[in-house]
Amino acid sequence: MRAHRVFCWAAIICGALTVTSGESIKSWSGEEQPGATATELSPELQAERNKVPVRQLYQELFTQGRYEMIGQVFARQCPVHFGSRNVGLAQAIAEGKGWRSAAPDLVMSINEITVNGDMVTVVWTAKGTHTGHGSGLKPTGRRVSMRSTSRFRVVNGKIVEAWNQEYRTELYRQLGVSKTAAYFFETAYGILSSISETLPERVGAFLD
Repeated sequence: MRAHRVFCWAAIICGALTVTSGESIKSWSGEEQPGATATELSPELQAERNKVPVRQLYQELFTQGRYEMIGQVFARQCPVHFGSRNVGLAQAIAEGKGWRSAAPDLVMSINEITVNGDMVTVVWTAKGTHTGHGSGLKPTGRRVSMRSTSRFRVVNGKIVEAWNQEYRTELYRQLGVSKTAAYFFETAYGILSSISETLPERVGAFLD
């Protein structure tokens, strides 16, 4: 009788081990991974994830003017660099809004996008017509077409730092703005942008 009980318990234990072993193998095979977390993404999936906020920046913020997505695309206090010029996120956004007001039909297209770890590099093209008022310039009616490269560091699905080539010299050339006039425009706009960062949000929006 005792031997029979031992046999039964042994059978139950072996059955449980078999089920557990089967579940483990199933998990290792990749069919089910209940313990997997978002931080265990493959390099390919992580690269695609890092591209998302950068694509949103060009396709939705710049081209469609959906500035309500700023908090979704950028981390707070994200520094932005234009060549040797360094500005805060609020100033960079104000600058972008100014140029979009100057060229309401502005379209920024991604020509090439590559990822290396948390760095995303974009080759882009911007095209528009200077028919509006913005950035202190009167409308010239001229078409503008620019091509450049920007780099972004993306962490947890948001841009935490951005590096751009300085674009203003070429833009002013295409618009027929003299170097002297360009200097005064840059100085005045820089002052307004700096003020907009320190004033209440409603007043800053009025200055944009």
